[in-house]
Amino acid sequence: MPSGDAAEISPGVWMPRLGLGTFKIRGEDATRSTLDALRSGCRHIDTASCYRNEEEVRLGIDIWRSEANEANDDDVFITSKLAPNEMGETRVHAALDGVYERLGRGNRSERHRERVPKPLDLALVHWPGLARTPPDSPANRTARAETWRALEDALASRAVRAIGVSNYTRTHLLEMRDYARVLPAVNQVEFHPRCQQRELRRTCEALGVGIVAYSPLGCGELLEDPRVLRATAALAEASGDDAVTPARALIAWSLRQPGVVASIVKSSDGARIAANVGRDGYARAAALAEAS
Repeated sequence: MPSGDAAEISPGVWMPRLGLGTFKIRGEDATRSTLDALRSGCRHIDTASCYRNEEEVRLGIDIWRSEANEANDDDVFITSKLAPNEMGETRVHAALDGVYERLGRGNRSERHRERVPKPLDLALVHWPGLARTPPDSPANRTARAETWRALEDALASRAVRAIGVSNYTRTHLLEMRDYARVLPAVNQVEFHPRCQQRELRRTCEALGVGIVAYSPLGCGELLEDPRVLRATAALAEASGDDAVTPARALIAWSLRQPGVVASIVKSSDGARIAANVGRDGYARAAALAEAS
């Protein structure tokens, strides 16, 4: 459950409630965006194997730590995801090792050494199906089960701190009761006023699965929506905060929805990153969420 600026998604695992999304941000831009987020006070970075930016994200974290003289491995919460072409018994273990290595979390062989690398904070199954496979193919269910068992093994071996899924529907979640020893800590899905996922949220609540909202700004489309602009003006007047923006109003909306444990906001613009996911940005969004 959310408490302050973090939510406990699994016993002892606290996820900061706002995170920087890095989808389609690559190369130096990924490093710079990660660094901008950390400098502004954000402590939650969301990446994925198929984003092809994990090494650049790691570099941004390393630069920030050197600047801040930070040596604590617990200071940044990192989420990564296994891609559809990495699912299944024959691929998933090597895929996890690749994620660990690219993010500086070591691999399985290194975990037998005296100094064990820090585990990945959160590993997700990115999509509920194999690449280039029809959605109704039985192979997808097999791949989901095999991939999830590998994540459960990673959790048991403490290679990851928490495990979850992304883009899973109600059907996919209910199916997991047949093969999962541990149910997902979270389900990361698109979530904003035009995509409120009501039925899915009820299922997640019943199963004890937290919602992590991605695209809370509606891929930017909602920033010009007349209803959002009116709500922003009303929030600014009610709160007396003339710094309320449509982005902050939408982020606040997502954070106050039942079952939502965190919100992932994508940007490669330093000023927007600070305003939306930085320490001050979170404080203002949280205050709006409380007041609205």
